Amino acid sequence: MGKLPNSPVEARFAATLFLLLLGVANAFGAWQVRQFAAFTPSGVAGAVGSSASGSGERPVSIEELNAPEHHIDRRLLVQDSHVHLPAYAMTAAFLSLIVLGLRLSSSVRMAVIGAAFAAPVLDLAGLWGAHLSGVATRLWAAVALAGGFAMAAVYLLVLVITIRQCWLTRKEVS
Repeated sequence: MGKLPNSPVEARFAATLFLLLLGVANAFGAWQVRQFAAFTPSGVAGAVGSSASGSGERPVSIEELNAPEHHIDRRLLVQDSHVHLPAYAMTAAFLSLIVLGLRLSSSVRMAVIGAAFAAPVLDLAGLWGAHLSGVATRLWAAVALAGGFAMAAVYLLVLVITIRQCWLTRKEVS
């Protein structure tokens, strides 16, 4: 374990490029979330909650009329789950492989790998909970947001450690 920093340049290059490309994909994912919902529990709950939004009368402003409203129904949630679960699993697995190659203690490796696989579970559990629950949609939406931010934190941690160990502070081991 911990041999990635001293691996051949092409192995370090591949790990670095994977992490950078994953970062670009995550930035687009965050942009998509922002377009369809928001980074707040009420925004996610409004987009995913089981009740149809817009029912009933209420005063609206001109800005609200120009803002597109998006609601994720069950069919779209099933489709998103079908696509995102394998992608999340592969992302967590690839991050785990990189973590195994870094100079970290076993307990830190276990924590990072566990978080990489727990984050998508929180994300999807929160989305489904907000969709199925008629009462605690904001709480479930907060769980989904926590999962998304947890995956971002794992990614950033692995990226920073990889760049530091592979490119900035390499120690040759014979």
